[in-house]
Amino acid sequence: MTKDGVPLIMDVDGTLIRSDLLWEGFAWILTRRPRRLLPALLALSRGRPSLKAFLARESAIDIDDLPLEPAALELIDDARAAGAKVILASAAHESQVEDLKDRVGADLAWGSDGVTNLKGSRKLSLIQQHFDEFDYVGNSLADLPLWKAARRAIAVNAGPFTLRKATSLRPDIIVRHIRTSTWRLWIRQLRPHHWAKNALLFVPALAAHLSPSVELAVQLLAGFAAFSATASAVYLFNDLADLASDRAHPRKRHRPLAAGKISIPAALVAGLLSVVAAAVVAWQLSPRFAGVLAAYLVITYAYSLSLKQHLAIDVITLATLYTVRIVAGAVLVEVPLSRWFLAFSIFLFLALALAKRAVELRGAAARNATKIAGRGYRPEDLRTLSAMGVAAAAASALVYCLYITGDDVTRLYANPDLLWIGLPLFLYWNLRLWLFADRGTLQEDPVAFALKDPITYVVAALFLAVVWIAT
Repeated sequence: MTKDGVPLIMDVDGTLIRSDLLWEGFAWILTRRPRRLLPALLALSRGRPSLKAFLARESAIDIDDLPLEPAALELIDDARAAGAKVILASAAHESQVEDLKDRVGADLAWGSDGVTNLKGSRKLSLIQQHFDEFDYVGNSLADLPLWKAARRAIAVNAGPFTLRKATSLRPDIIVRHIRTSTWRLWIRQLRPHHWAKNALLFVPALAAHLSPSVELAVQLLAGFAAFSATASAVYLFNDLADLASDRAHPRKRHRPLAAGKISIPAALVAGLLSVVAAAVVAWQLSPRFAGVLAAYLVITYAYSLSLKQHLAIDVITLATLYTVRIVAGAVLVEVPLSRWFLAFSIFLFLALALAKRAVELRGAAARNATKIAGRGYRPEDLRTLSAMGVAAAAASALVYCLYITGDDVTRLYANPDLLWIGLPLFLYWNLRLWLFADRGTLQEDPVAFALKDPITYVVAALFLAVVWIAT
């Protein structure tokens, strides 16, 4: 794109990288060192350059894993092939811009220094001190004066509104890539297919044999909606906490947040709105239900912040989070929760959590990785995790046997002996899951696998039929 020795000046945030280094730093502090949020606010009170310097110093962002914009890289390659200088000029902190310069092979790096915010007219002034002519690549409204002054104006990853403004100023602007954020990206990010896990709220009502009614259905569906909104907010926060490890993962690096296709501030706003909506609905249903939902949110936050990094604690926490959904369902419809049922759910979901880690470890071993990024396990732990998982699954089956031989069963079921038919169905499903995990056939979250597995639906239908006939 450039020739005759005219340099190519390129913005960084949103142009070279599909993210913003200030927001990357804020997300890192929020999810890794929340106690540093107050000092960050104090730095902001001294101005944005001071905040950028603080975040660059306090956060540990891996510059080499930041998602780059392919269209920007093509421009850099073209400029270098033409013998032109490539200069990164950004409002991000100069230390981070320097690291990006080394990554992409640029010649110079200019950035904010903690006092001056190198943006808009300030950036233009610095460029004009060094060059009479330049080609400029940007993506935001702050780049309008630079596009106006540039010999060639190039837009990469700009939004439609910015492009309209830029085109009115420079009709000859070259557009290489337009930023879009479609509803499909948000569907992928919010993971509505995982909302099926919240159907656990319905289990206490079914187990207590409550009579169907419109009021009960509305109550359960509202509770389901509250937990689903909270779950989506949790996924947003968890993905913010996992940005570094997701970008190092061969599959998870394509998630919208990790890939920079959804911005960090947009994710924060969406997460906050989801939590507020869930809290309002939950409080209207029942203050006690709202309390359980709040406990779920706190445990999840602790998991994302720290607990998932500790071996054993992480899988116990995951099992607890599933069980909390069942507790919430019991609180919502005001039925007592059987001790047997609690024990059964804890062992079952512990088995599933261990299967999840076993699958991740097998994948890490296949990539010759020494550990799972962001987790406390190493490939040599695979045998122990698998053994513990099978043992937990067997324990849940044992609890089921003890339950159907108890006195409560005769009160709830007319033909309780028929419930024994459910045992081989349950054992078959668990054994099949663990065989798939051991063979490497299972390559994802076991719950996600179950939601897409036809055999799981057949087994579930047969089990429900057994329960219905026994009633």
